[in-house]
Parts: sequence; structure tokens; C-alpha cells
Amino acid sequence: MTSQNQEVQLSKTILEMKFMKKTKEKVEKALEDKEGNAMYSNEITEEMRRSGNLVFVSTSITNCKNLIDGRLSFGGMNADIEKIMANEFAKLVEQEEKKKEKDVTDVEMAQGYSTLVNNMAKKFNKKSKNKNKKSKKGNDQVE
Repeated sequence: MTSQNQEVQLSKTILEMKFMKKTKEKVEKALEDKEGNAMYSNEITEEMRRSGNLVFVSTSITNCKNLIDGRLSFGGMNADIEKIMANEFAKLVEQEEKKKEKDVTDVEMAQGYSTLVNNMAKKFNKKSKNKNKKSKKGNDQVE
């Protein structure tokens, strides 16, 4: 029974023969699949394996060209549709306003930037003062 459970593996020299090219490709693909399964076995669940590849294809160009789906009404011809359109427009306006809201006001940003500039200026001033002191000491010693 153990011999039936184990797969027979062909030697590399046999697989490299001209007439064994297709078999060699199959064997290599099987090895790659095993390695891939071993690598991602803890990340891929059984549900993922059972469901297969899920690909959604939309044949509509409305998303590409930002077209409006559905019905439109203007001038009071269909009041219900106009109410729906007004609600959708209000939602879009709210979303745009949320995008425009600032986390930090201009005044707070200016204050933060000015303190940053001051801190950096102090750092460079300290370094230049230290250099000046060292150069003065060096000049005193030379004379």
C-alpha cells in the first residue's frame, strides 16, 4: 500500500530527453503548485479553495465615462424621480464638503511651521557659534 500512495518520480536525466519535454513541464508545474500550497497554506482557507477564482466583469462603460445610471426628469415631468435626483445630489454635495474640510486650520499650520523654523534656526545657530568659538581658540593658540 505504501508504494501506491507514493508518486513515482522520474530522474532529471530522463526528463531532459527530447521526447519527455511535456512530461517535464507537467512535473515542474506540479512541484511549483506543491511549493505554492506549502507557502500559503496558512493564509488560504478551504472556502477560498472551494469557491475558486471570482472575477466580476462589467460590460458597461458607465463607470469609465462617469455616466449617470437610471432615469432622469427635468421641469416637473416626474416628481418622484426629481426627488430621488435631489437626494442623490445632496449626498454628493455632502461628500465633497467632507473632502474639503481641513483637519488643521491655516492659523495652526502657520504657528506650527514658524516654531519648526525657529527650532531649526536655533540648531544651526548653535553649530555656527560652536565653530566660531573653536576657530577663535585655534587662532589664539597659533598667535
